[in-house]
Amino acid sequence: MLLVWHPLIYSREGFPRDDEGKPFLPSDSVKEALVNAVLYYFIKKDKEIESKVRAFLLRKGFSLDEAVDALKSMVFEKYPVLDGLNICERIYLPEDRIYRTPAEVFDLERWIDVDDFVVEVFRGRVELSIESPSMDKLKAACHSYCEALARMEMSMLKDHPLVENFYNPFLNELKRWDVPLRVGMWTEEEFRAKFLFFWRIKDVREALKRELKTDIRPRRVIYLPREGCTAGWCEFTTNNSSEEV
Repeated sequence: MLLVWHPLIYSREGFPRDDEGKPFLPSDSVKEALVNAVLYYFIKKDKEIESKVRAFLLRKGFSLDEAVDALKSMVFEKYPVLDGLNICERIYLPEDRIYRTPAEVFDLERWIDVDDFVVEVFRGRVELSIESPSMDKLKAACHSYCEALARMEMSMLKDHPLVENFYNPFLNELKRWDVPLRVGMWTEEEFRAKFLFFWRIKDVREALKRELKTDIRPRRVIYLPREGCTAGWCEFTTNNSSEEV
């Protein structure tokens, strides 16, 4: 099961529909969440990979696509944990758990809304078929990444009310989840936290700002004011609990 605890957004245009009008989440959204987690986890775990990625990012004259391709190559060649991963192509969503709600692009560092819109979201549980020979490693990676991502967002907010009202209780919940995932459009930043490991490392952060004119941190997240949370926090589990989402 995929348990969507905090509303999931696919795009500003809403969820795609099949020929019969049934809404679904493409499997690529879940795959991207797993990729981001694996990249963070193995850079953190392996000092040799950390050094290689760091050396590449301190070079001059590369594009975002080149940086992402190099990062994936360095990690996945040594740790092919996504080999054999099989996810159903379309994850169909029950129409009665899809609704429209106000959303804000919230700048965590400046504490201001830089944009707002109304968007289609999904919240609830849905069957999700995932097969992987490396599920234990993926679980460890997802916990490490999601907790680091939540703490990074919280650290930028400092004493903002969202820390007490959302992030502190959320981090306690997150530790109890089976396989946490950050899925869908939870930020509009290009990096989507692929280089999250380096956000505390000043020379790498400044090099990326200089080369790509963007912050390594996903500063601008999607906040849902009616729900009082940031978007896209999900849990994959094999436990068919009757707990309400």
